[in-house]
Amino acid sequence: MEYAAIGLAVFGALLGLRFRFRVLLPFLLLLFFVSLFVAFEQRLGKVESLLLIAAGQAILQASYFIGLAARPIFRAAHHKLPATDKLPVTEK
Repeated sequence: MEYAAIGLAVFGALLGLRFRFRVLLPFLLLLFFVSLFVAFEQRLGKVESLLLIAAGQAILQASYFIGLAARPIFRAAHHKLPATDKLPVTEK
C-alpha cells in the first residue's frame, strides 16, 4: 500500500504540472471506483473502506495542488534556458 500511495502522489504531481482542473475530476472519479474495488476485494470493513477512499483522494488532490503550485517555477526555469537550436551555416 505504501508504494501505491507514493505512485499516486507522483501521478498527482505530474497531473498538476501538466494539466488544469478539468483533467483532475475524471481521475478522482476513477480513483474512487478503484478504491471501492480494492476495498471489496480485500474484504475491508466500513471504517477501513472509508479510510482507504479518503486517503487516496487526499493524496491525489494534495499532490495535484503541489504540482499546480510548482508549475510557475518550472516555466520560469524553462524560459531562462539559452536557445541551443542554432545550426551552423553550411557553405556550398
